[in-house]
Amino acid sequence: MIKPLFVAASLAVGVAVAAYGLSISPLIASDEQLDLNELIATVKKEFPDVTHIDTDVVAKLVSNHDGTPVQIIDVREPEEFAVSHLPGAINIPPETEDDALIAAVKPDQPVIVYCSVGYRSSILAQRLQAAGRTNVSNYIGSIFAWANAGQPLQSASGDAKTVHPYDRKWGRYLKPDYRSF
Repeated sequence: MIKPLFVAASLAVGVAVAAYGLSISPLIASDEQLDLNELIATVKKEFPDVTHIDTDVVAKLVSNHDGTPVQIIDVREPEEFAVSHLPGAINIPPETEDDALIAAVKPDQPVIVYCSVGYRSSILAQRLQAAGRTNVSNYIGSIFAWANAGQPLQSASGDAKTVHPYDRKWGRYLKPDYRSF
């Protein structure tokens, strides 16, 4: 009796470990798209002291119609940035030291920071504000909102069609056609 119970328990643990290893919650195993707006509301609530801008504003700034130069900073890991990024963006990973961060950010230009959904970039915006930068805005919804709106993506090799989803769970905030998994 103990042996079948042990086998059943071992099997259950094995399935749970495999599901975790694949970043798939046993309770949420579907790839159904999640509502990015719910996540955006959470980020805004957690970072009320950060200026947040949306896709329409970012698209105007990126297109540079009014001639104002803007610095666009992608606050994701290099492997995420390599898959795709906003046109003209530079990559500054979240763990970048403050001195290197301040040196990389131009003080005389408006700065847009973004990540996957806006959480990591909100933290970086706070760090820049603490260093005295007042011209920093967080792109709320970030590259997921950009891609979901059908805006152009780039990679080192040219135009890109997909976004690094961070993992399968977070990727569910992207429309399926834009997921790189």
